[in-house]
Formats: sequence, structure tokens, C-alpha cells
Amino acid sequence: MTITFEFEGQTFEADADVLTDYGFVCDVLTADEDPKALVHCFRAVFRGRDREYAKAIGGKFAKMGELLAAAIRAAGEDAKN
Repeated sequence: MTITFEFEGQTFEADADVLTDYGFVCDVLTADEDPKALVHCFRAVFRGRDREYAKAIGGKFAKMGELLAAAIRAAGEDAKN
């Protein structure tokens, strides 16, 4: 299921099913052991648009973490509704 959310005044889409998947959560939480896993998470969550989204928010890796956090929050809010 695709969710739409706002981040820094822009609209983005993410895959809510990926965001709530146990394997995804494990990959994010263990990313310090396997940094490539986090990049795969970005690609999966943002359905291959991760580079496009990174460019849209200034190209900084830390901002991608913030974007991912915003997507997780949005998925949580969507689940409440």
C-alpha cells in the first residue's frame, strides 16, 4: 500500500507494507553491521525513487534518514486511521 506524506514542504510516497515488515525493521536496526542494508531499505521503502528523493532534499545522507523517519511516522498514523 502506498502512503503519501509531507517532508520539508514536499510530498513523497512510500510503501507502507515495507515499512511495517519485520525484515525491514531488522535491517534498519542492524544497519551499523551492514550499511548496504540501509540503502536497500531506502530503495524498497521509496520504490526505487530513493536517489530522486535524495536529490529533492539536498542530497545529504542524513536527510534520507530523516525522510525515512517521516515515512515511518506517516505509516504509523495511517495505521491508526
